[in-house]
Amino acid sequence: MKDRLSRQSEESDSPVRLTVENVGGITDVDLAITDGVTLLSGRNASNKSSLLRALAGVLGGPVPPLKNDAESGMVRLTVDDTEYELELERRNGQTVATNSDVYTSSAVLCELFVALTETNPIRRAILAGDDLYDLLMRPVDTAAIRAEISRLRDRKDALDDRLAELDSMESRLPGIRSRRETLRDRKAELETELRSKRNEVEELEAEADDVTDDLKDKREKRNEVRSHVRAQEDAIESLESELDEVTTKLSEQQPTSDGTSVEEITTELDRLHQQKQDLTSKINALSSIVEMNAQLLDDEADIPDSMTEDDVTAKLNPESRQVNCWTCGSTVDEAQISEQVETIESIVVANRDQRDTVTSRIQSLTEQRRELESRAEQTERLQQRQEDISAELDRRREKVETLQSDLRSLESDIEELQRATTDDPDEEARLQGLYDDISDLEYERGRVASDLESVDAEIDEIESEIAARGDIEAERESVATELRDQRDRIESIEQDLVSTFNEMMQEVLDALGYDSVERIWLERRAEGNGRLSESAFELHIVRANEEGEVYDDTVDSLSKSEREVIGLVVALAGYLVHDAGEAVPFLVVDAVEMFDAERIDGLMELFDAHADYVVAAVLPEEAYELEDAYDTVSTRSFTGTP
Repeated sequence: MKDRLSRQSEESDSPVRLTVENVGGITDVDLAITDGVTLLSGRNASNKSSLLRALAGVLGGPVPPLKNDAESGMVRLTVDDTEYELELERRNGQTVATNSDVYTSSAVLCELFVALTETNPIRRAILAGDDLYDLLMRPVDTAAIRAEISRLRDRKDALDDRLAELDSMESRLPGIRSRRETLRDRKAELETELRSKRNEVEELEAEADDVTDDLKDKREKRNEVRSHVRAQEDAIESLESELDEVTTKLSEQQPTSDGTSVEEITTELDRLHQQKQDLTSKINALSSIVEMNAQLLDDEADIPDSMTEDDVTAKLNPESRQVNCWTCGSTVDEAQISEQVETIESIVVANRDQRDTVTSRIQSLTEQRRELESRAEQTERLQQRQEDISAELDRRREKVETLQSDLRSLESDIEELQRATTDDPDEEARLQGLYDDISDLEYERGRVASDLESVDAEIDEIESEIAARGDIEAERESVATELRDQRDRIESIEQDLVSTFNEMMQEVLDALGYDSVERIWLERRAEGNGRLSESAFELHIVRANEEGEVYDDTVDSLSKSEREVIGLVVALAGYLVHDAGEAVPFLVVDAVEMFDAERIDGLMELFDAHADYVVAAVLPEEAYELEDAYDTVSTRSFTGTP
């Protein structure tokens, strides 16, 4: 296949085009990207990495750096007549995106699983021997899943409590129904007794011809007043008991041990929120500086086509190399920039630790304020209830005094009327006893009728609640199923990552011919109950010696080439499991110079099987051997490229 430099202008009908202006070391580039694998061929320091960073940036990854001598730049990606554009500008020495209409808003997917460059976090973690779990699981919103699990668990517990309550109600229902029958029978007995007593009164009063209607009315009125007095006294007794309970609860309301008020906590929270915001701004600013300098060092790491003796010495001693500082434009030793980057990174770590401490303090104070506000609200409710009860007691006591005064007046009137109508004290005493009995019976009948009404209402409520059991059980089953699904969701993703990596890794080992490595496999380890953050991924290496015996080894013993392969396969496993291809059907591959053409070919076949577009940077030697298999673009087409 011929070099595509001569065909760039002829491929305007290609479904994907990339235009780059003033990015990295590139002045101007316009190239077509066809389906499948596109190899970017060029020597070191020919801006292959700059173009790949530009592509990754317009896809939604990290913002690429501007050209040193430019104040603005642009990256445009055209896919099926739809344009995506990233406009760049230099502000305060930093490259910022002034207009970001990128291919996807999922920056995490792009950074971890699409932009497989030398600075890819997964590749760097493999080289450093760092833990992979947080990186591979970063696209999963575990906080949201935890919150949903907590909500579902609380709902399930509430439904379980409700069902247990219904069971308790149902078990009590026979006893309550029995009590209702007892109350009905008692009410009937009382009504029979009342009729009997009233008949006796009528008979006695009929025998006494001189009993006036006025005396009868006074006696009935006296019975009514006695009933009212008794009802008021019962209510007073109940209110006094409730008042004692409220007073006791108020006495148990303790102030905070340090005497801190809600207003003081609110003031402190405002200060802490501002401090957290300042720390976040500082972290973001410093992180951008670290990223820009890291990119600067990576760009300057490329080796030119020809070298002087001083160049060779500098290459053998990287710390003595000099680079152009992107902030001031002067030439400084690379070691100085590296030291400054390390210093800034330590400051970022310290600021993050401080922000975590502030966040923890904010959470603690927020909870303390919530508790104080709840306690204050409860105290206010108790005080209001105490005032209401006291006022009600005063009213009822005044009512009792009025009723007792009326009762004394009635007693006096009755005695006076009795002296005028009869001289038989025994008959009057008997009549008075009957009226007292009638009063007691009427009071008890009223109490029984009230109890019966309450029991009827309770039975109706229980039967209504029990009738809804089917709906509650159905909801409980639905919630339990959803809860299981949420709990299994993260474990399922973890297992998919492990199985996908292990399958692809074995295929790659067989295809790329790493004979000394028998197997590389990832293990999911779950500690405790195995949920969420309690899981971890552990990488295992199995080697075979000359006698064919296998033994366990460590990642540190692998060559850089072997570790780079692992990093690429791990990233591809994440690309598949997290369905990154649905959001971004691209893979951007850089820093594969340590592989020969045969192994690059094997990797490209693997990537091509899972992504619509694969753009990879290779050296001319490997590109020459692979040009019959893949489309190739030479960096000689880049304006400003040597």
